Amino acid sequence: IWLPPAAVQQVSLKATIIVIMWCILLLAGLAAAAASDPYKEKRFEYIVKNQKLHLGYLEKKLHAIEEEFNELSADVDRKTIRHLKARISNLEENHCTDDQSECPGDVPECVDDLLFCDGEKDCRDGSDEDDDTCSLNITHVGSSYTGLATWTSCEDLPPDHAVVTITAAHRRDYFPSRVWLRGTLSYEIDEKDHVIHTIQLRGYYNFGKREIALGPLPGQKPGYGVICDFNLGDDDHADCKIVVPSSLFVCAHFNAARY
Repeated sequence: IWLPPAAVQQVSLKATIIVIMWCILLLAGLAAAAASDPYKEKRFEYIVKNQKLHLGYLEKKLHAIEEEFNELSADVDRKTIRHLKARISNLEENHCTDDQSECPGDVPECVDDLLFCDGEKDCRDGSDEDDDTCSLNITHVGSSYTGLATWTSCEDLPPDHAVVTITAAHRRDYFPSRVWLRGTLSYEIDEKDHVIHTIQLRGYYNFGKREIALGPLPGQKPGYGVICDFNLGDDDHADCKIVVPSSLFVCAHFNAARY
């Protein structure tokens, strides 16, 4: 059937109006249905209340667990944490080169050991300039570190006490990453007559490696040196080696404690 264009436009307009009216009626019906549900709000309130009760129960249980945990042991102190970190670090592979040291913080990072305690923060977390890292406690004059030395070479001596004593310490302003030291190494060479052999030494303390390295004085006849690594988590215990200075060949080893 042919209709003039004006009639076609009029039919399309009416159809559009009808569709819009139906949409309006449908929306109104949905809104009325929602508003007419007398139990919807109550169901919602019940769900919220039930969730609040459940959260309250969980919170109560959590507090009870916290109280029970607190009764089991006291808080771990910083010293214990440092000891545990040191034990883990000693078991791990060293990823730094010989002239580098690992930053003391929790983020693994290697920095040249000459940059420790020089007044500039070179580790990302600044731990190379921390008070603990740059403490002079290890190098206090009069400090003695002793342990039972086990000779594996160089001397035919039974295990006996060896003592490293700091007799002088000086830190130069132009080279702050080292503390220059003088000290002595004493060990017993005759257990029966209690003959003690003492060697005068000089060397330095390396902040980055937490290491004392001492060798013979200039002009002194060849003897022994000593290297002590404070890698046990505090300033009072060290892993020490008696070495041949020219080659660093290890003659004896002792776990030293300050006294």
